[in-house]
Amino acid sequence: MRVVCLLAVVFYLNGCATLSVNSKTTRKCETPRVLYVVSHGWHTGLVLNRRSLVEVFPFLAEDVRGGEYVEIGWGDERFYQAQTVTAGLALRAILWPTSSVLHVVAFQGPPQRYFSQSRVVELSVTQAGYRDLLAFVARSFTRTSDNALIRLGPGLYGDSWFYHAEGVFHAFNTCNTWVAEAIEKTGYPISSRTTLTAQGVLSQLRRSSNGKTQCHSVRFF
Repeated sequence: MRVVCLLAVVFYLNGCATLSVNSKTTRKCETPRVLYVVSHGWHTGLVLNRRSLVEVFPFLAEDVRGGEYVEIGWGDERFYQAQTVTAGLALRAILWPTSSVLHVVAFQGPPQRYFSQSRVVELSVTQAGYRDLLAFVARSFTRTSDNALIRLGPGLYGDSWFYHAEGVFHAFNTCNTWVAEAIEKTGYPISSRTTLTAQGVLSQLRRSSNGKTQCHSVRFF
């Protein structure tokens, strides 16, 4: 599986993540909703239930119709889509703010089985927090004046596509920052401010895995 975040970022930014409990939330605890974080080494992505995603964002329904789950990752437009990854592409993404894309993969079966070669983390969050995360993901897609998505081409593996995305990629705003920000929207105790690496995301999740917080739980596979 291709590395989709920049190795050079890891060398000088690894370990920068810090844990900061989101103080917004004392949301009422209720029947939780489940999502997943998948770490492919240097890159993390979110895995969401397809039905819940298209309820909030029906524009995506046709493209993910064959899946039970949907993995979504965000990253540098040219580097993420490149057939051949070069040092020049990596340096460009690190040194200059660049346009971004979303990579969307529809698949069947449990995420821990589909991504058996990757680290998978299961998160339980409040229903209100889950809705806030879905809204954040929906806002990450660039849309045209008539509200259509901008599909750029086939994705990297499986039943997948690339889409033009909102936000600028740079050394201090990486794919892992985007994932941490999405999780942060749920009220889960994670900080996106200095989360730049996959290890930074996993470290924060691991620190909160000793049982449950008020309304959340985490399980590593």
